[in-house]
Amino acid sequence: MLSLGIVAGLGAVGTLAYWTDDATITSGSFSSGTLDVTLNDELAGPANNGGTIADTGFTLSDMIPGESMARTVKVANAGSIGLTYTAKAFNTGGLSPGLRWTVVAGSTAGNSGSPAAGNRTGSCSPGETTASNVTLGTSEGAASTVVAPTRSILVESFENVCVIAKLESGAANALQGTSASATFIFNATQVGAP
Repeated sequence: MLSLGIVAGLGAVGTLAYWTDDATITSGSFSSGTLDVTLNDELAGPANNGGTIADTGFTLSDMIPGESMARTVKVANAGSIGLTYTAKAFNTGGLSPGLRWTVVAGSTAGNSGSPAAGNRTGSCSPGETTASNVTLGTSEGAASTVVAPTRSILVESFENVCVIAKLESGAANALQGTSASATFIFNATQVGAP
């Protein structure tokens, strides 16, 4: 009987095989976008982030009280992601207390009048006024907000911003023969940033 149990036990031992398979998936490439705000079609590319340009055409000499000049600034998105922007500005120089600034987003500048007639006038049309007849701070740390709330620009798009500099009608006599210049700082962030 013992031999029977051994034979039966040997018959139950065998090789069991399990088939297996596996599959793998790999992702495509992930890449970051670029944020690139340009002004008047300058400062494009990562090497120019935080760059500065001079708009030598935005000048008016021999101003008299009440005269103004308007200038269009093209704010563009040369990056690969949407952006939002705001702007602040300050002016320096002896004429600063007499200058008043107006900023109109989505607008184009127009100028009329002549120095001989003493009626040079800058205007913006159409658009949304974001700052009206304001006195700017006199340093970057005291810069005045001139474009707020944030404005959006899609990829490969732009928005014109019109800026008017005006010597106020009641400018003090002591401002004769003085000058000033202004700096506008456009701050861009990615769409969706807090």
